[in-house]
This record gives sequence, C-alpha cells and structure tokens, in this order.
Amino acid sequence: MDLSFKPKHYLPVLYTGLAAVVLGAILVLIGVVWWPWLLLTWSVYCFLAITNSAGHHRLFCHGSYETSTFWEVFLILTGTLSCYSSSLQYCVTHSWHHKYADTDGDPHHFESFWDVFRESYRMENAPLSSRKAMARLLKRPGHAFFHRYFWAFPALMVVILALIGWKVLLFGYVAPVGIILFSAAMFNFLSHDDDGPNNKTIALFVSGEGRHKLHHENPHLWDLRQRWWHIDPSAWLISLIKR
Repeated sequence: MDLSFKPKHYLPVLYTGLAAVVLGAILVLIGVVWWPWLLLTWSVYCFLAITNSAGHHRLFCHGSYETSTFWEVFLILTGTLSCYSSSLQYCVTHSWHHKYADTDGDPHHFESFWDVFRESYRMENAPLSSRKAMARLLKRPGHAFFHRYFWAFPALMVVILALIGWKVLLFGYVAPVGIILFSAAMFNFLSHDDDGPNNKTIALFVSGEGRHKLHHENPHLWDLRQRWWHIDPSAWLISLIKR
C-alpha cells in the first residue's frame, strides 16, 4: 500500500480555504451576501472538526471505542472531505507524533506561528516502523478505498456544490475546510508548549481536543472530560454512536 500523501497539496488547499474565508467575510461586510451564510461556514466547520476528532483521531488512530460499520465508513468519508489526510495516513503520522512528541521528529510540531503557513505536515517521512499502526485499519471496510481515491471525494464535492451555487460552495465547503486545516495547524502549534497544556479555550474551538496533556498521558480515552462542566463535543457524538 502506497502511503505517500503528497504533502505539497496541503498548503494550496489551506491557502485556498483561508482565501475563501477572507472573501466570504468581505462579501458579507459590503452587503453582497447575507450574514447567515457565515453561520453555514461555522456549522460545517464544527461538523468536520467533531467528526474528525471522533473518527480519524479517537477511533481510527487510538481505537478508543468501537462502532458500527455504517458509522465507521461515515467517519472515514467526513475525514476525507475535510482534506486533512486519509485515515490510514493520519493513523501512521499521529502514532509517530505520540512517539516523538515535541522533538524534531514530531510530524505535527511547528517551531513558530509562520511555520503554519509555510510548512506542511511531514507525512511522507513516517518511518516504516510506524506503519504497522495502520495494519488493523486495512482489515476494516473502506480505509484502503478512501486512501487510494482520496482527492476524488473533495473534488466531487466541489463539483456538486458548484452546480448548486457558488455561495454554497464558498461558505458551505471551501471556507470551512480552510478553517479546519488552519485550526488543526494552530492547535498543533499552541497545544504542545509546556509539555502539552490542558487548555480550555483551545478545547472549545477544536472539538474538545484542548486537554492535550491528558490525551498524551491517556491516549485511549474517548472522553476527555474530567469534570461535569468540561466541554468535549466529540465525546458527545461518540456516546451516541459507540457500541
């Protein structure tokens, strides 16, 4: 199985998505587009962030819970549409991240804020020893197929939404993807200072993933809430779909 993800594609997608965010905001400010379109952008972003966390991160990489085949394939699809990476590639890279967290070998590590814009995740450099992490996923339905045809799904979504209307495409897909890629990169930049703090503000904006120190200490937890008032939207979803 070829695990090359072509990281050079990551930055163009990020730049395009962020440009869509800026364009959308300008169109709203000058009155060309009604402001509720921004609610669509935020809603889709939240949906992708929560399903990415519940799927790619907690289910596929860490095996924190079990679910039905329907929900597994659904989470593979939503993760693919976010353009973050395939479930197989994410599993390999994130396992490597846990092994080499906050070192030069960490594929999620950014030295400065500007690295978010000029560097891509070093997914192509994951050592073969880390690739055994994906072996169990290859036995499950959908993972190899979505990895092999990864970019076909975002491309198809773009075509479908463009046929519906440019505002649906801009506010309902391109801008949310830009936000989710940027927020993921910023999360990796901010959450690993001081040995990965448990940041409540970050947790609110990245679907409950802000308690990163807790996660690294207990990577198989599907629920990162330690108190009743803690917010973890991904855990809310998981509680509904897990077996």
